[in-house]
Amino acid sequence: FFFQQPQAHASVTPFENTTETMVKSVVECSPDLTWALVAKNNVFIRRSRSATRQKCFRSFSAEPTNLTSEHKFKYSGLAASTPVGVNAFKYPADYSKKKNPTAVAVTVGDETSKVAGIFQQQAKAVAGAVTAARPDLTVSALAKLSSLQKGLRVAAEAQ
Repeated sequence: FFFQQPQAHASVTPFENTTETMVKSVVECSPDLTWALVAKNNVFIRRSRSATRQKCFRSFSAEPTNLTSEHKFKYSGLAASTPVGVNAFKYPADYSKKKNPTAVAVTVGDETSKVAGIFQQQAKAVAGAVTAARPDLTVSALAKLSSLQKGLRVAAEAQ
């Protein structure tokens, strides 16, 4: 014989007729405190398994707003007060003709803008946007733009 739990009445469920909604709150804190909290554990850290046993190893980060993919406070988009990122522009799925396959998306803070055109125009736009927010990351942003452009050009030529 199997032991069975007594069935609860349908009208006694604790969440019935509840109008409460869960609210996510954002807590403002300093970038240093944020880095102290997320430096050792976050979802974006990429390490090899053998690297944890070695004395010197490099950690990488997969954050979308990390320009160099290095897991350091300077480049971290999680801990920065104004995160900066340069990524490939994602066209909508139903967009059949891509006018500019080498377009990039520049993220500064909460705003993302599409930058299209030839490389020199894109470099000028990226440098202007990044210099206004984080002048120390201008060289890194231009290096990421250059490597991203090469990959996008190769992908466009392959199609």
